[in-house]
Amino acid sequence: MMESPAEIAVTGRNVDVSDHYRSHIADKLAHLEHFNQRIVRFDVELNHEQNPRQSKASRRVVITARGKGTAVRAEACGADAHAALDAAVSRLESQLRRSHDRHQVHHYRHQRATSAPVRA
Repeated sequence: MMESPAEIAVTGRNVDVSDHYRSHIADKLAHLEHFNQRIVRFDVELNHEQNPRQSKASRRVVITARGKGTAVRAEACGADAHAALDAAVSRLESQLRRSHDRHQVHHYRHQRATSAPVRA
């Protein structure tokens, strides 16, 4: 059963977002949906700081995953938009992985093994 993919909303502040970059964002976020099938929407905000003294962290990417439950948010800065996106996606992936692992049942994973056979 194939569910519809999550909606991705991309907004740019002080920057124009090209169609190529939008498709790049969609490719990066597509593999995150298997961690939590309850994600309904990704909000991606791109910001460009125009101060030349902030050139090493001039591009800021904020990704918010919204769904049934709490929202998960990750942000990262970088010199270019691709590096900032990669860092934000990796942070969001680690948060989603921890959240997914918290909800799994880990009972009976480490049962004590007996060395002698059980006799009746």
